[in-house]
Amino acid sequence: MSETSHPADAGAPVLWHEPAGAAAAEGPGRDRPPVLLLHGFGSTAELNWGRTGWLRALHLAGARTIAPDLPGHGRSPRPHAADRYTPARLVEEVLRLLDALGEPRVDVLGYSMGARLAWELAAGHPDRVRRAVLAGFGPADVLGGPGSGPARQAGPTAPADDPFEGPFAEVFRTAAALPHNDPAALAACARGQAAHPFTADPVPEGVPLLFAAGERDSLAAGVETLAARVPGARVVRAPGRDHRTAVTSRELRSAVLEFLAPPGDVTHGDRTRAARPAGR
Repeated sequence: MSETSHPADAGAPVLWHEPAGAAAAEGPGRDRPPVLLLHGFGSTAELNWGRTGWLRALHLAGARTIAPDLPGHGRSPRPHAADRYTPARLVEEVLRLLDALGEPRVDVLGYSMGARLAWELAAGHPDRVRRAVLAGFGPADVLGGPGSGPARQAGPTAPADDPFEGPFAEVFRTAAALPHNDPAALAACARGQAAHPFTADPVPEGVPLLFAAGERDSLAAGVETLAARVPGARVVRAPGRDHRTAVTSRELRSAVLEFLAPPGDVTHGDRTRAARPAGR
C-alpha cells in the first residue's frame, strides 16, 4: 500500500493509506468514483481490507480505492480525548481527506464503526456519495455500555468496575489486547461514539444502500428493520458468519462487488455463490 498524508490539525499530520494501483483503473469503471473503505473499531485499513482480500478484489474489478487509518487507529494520531472521536468529527476528517485528494464523490464501504460513519456521510452529505455499503452494522446502540468511568489501560481481563458492558465489551477487550493498539485511545474513541447514539433519522436520501452482515452477527441485529426504513435498500447475509468472520466471506464480497459495479459492467470480480438475501 502506498501512503499519503493529510493534515488534520496544524502540526499533526494524519497518515492515510491509498493502495497501490489506485490510479490505474481502466475499462468500464474508469469514470466511476473511487471506493472509500472505512474500517471497524480497533482495526486498521490493512487488517480490515488488505489482509482479508477486499483491496485486491476491488482492484481486480477496476476500482480505485482510498483506505484510511481512522483517528486512534493504525498509524494515525491517537488522542485520548473523547470529543476527538464523535461521529461528526470523524466524518469531518473523512471529508477533509477527500478534499485533500481532490475527490468530489465516492462509493463508500464501511464495516461496523466504519459503517456508522458511512451512514452519517450518506445522510449528511449525499452529494459526496454515489453508493454505500454498510457491513456488520445495525440499529442497536452497541456502544451503549461505556458510561463515564475511567478508561481501561491494557490487558484482556476487565476489572470489576470496567465501564464497558454488553455485546461491545468483548470487541473492546479483544481490540485493546492487540499489540498495535492504544487501549486509552480506543476507550476514548468508544466514548466519543457512545456520547452520540445512532439514530435512523434522517435516513440517507438519493443514495442507494446495501446492508451486509453475517447471519449470526449479533452486532447487526435488527438490520432488516433498519433497511426497511430506507427506500430501495437491500440486505444480504453471509451464511454461518458472525461479526468477526463476515468480513472474510467471499459470498458477501461478491454481493458487494456486484452492488458497486458501474452500469453495464458484468465483470465485477469474485465468481462465488451469492450471499443469501435477507427477508425484509
